[in-house]
Amino acid sequence: MIPNTCKNDINTYLTICDLSHYLAIKEKTLYAKVAAGLIPHFKIGHLVRFRKSDIDDWMESQKVIPVDYARKATDIFRPVKMKSVHIDRIVRKSIDEVRRSAYISSHGKPDHDVKGLGKEVI
Repeated sequence: MIPNTCKNDINTYLTICDLSHYLAIKEKTLYAKVAAGLIPHFKIGHLVRFRKSDIDDWMESQKVIPVDYARKATDIFRPVKMKSVHIDRIVRKSIDEVRRSAYISSHGKPDHDVKGLGKEVI
């Protein structure tokens, strides 16, 4: 824990060791977060210090709010009521468009104009 003199002062600066005890995180993990810029800190030469109030705010931003997946799935897959759109009509139109643009034998082979395949047929 933090020394008793530090507990009530929100502008208290903590060392890596103090913060490690305060957050119950290994010092090595804190050094990695400092190096990656993932945690608010101050550098004074080679010394690293943390403001307790900044750390408390940062910890609050790390909070994970559980997701109700059942409700989210229900919202995503809720049936959509469309009065003016008929799915059958959309599907038929899509199929007709594909059939019109499909390969027609009178156009020749699709790879007819490909040149330079790298090997010649003998």
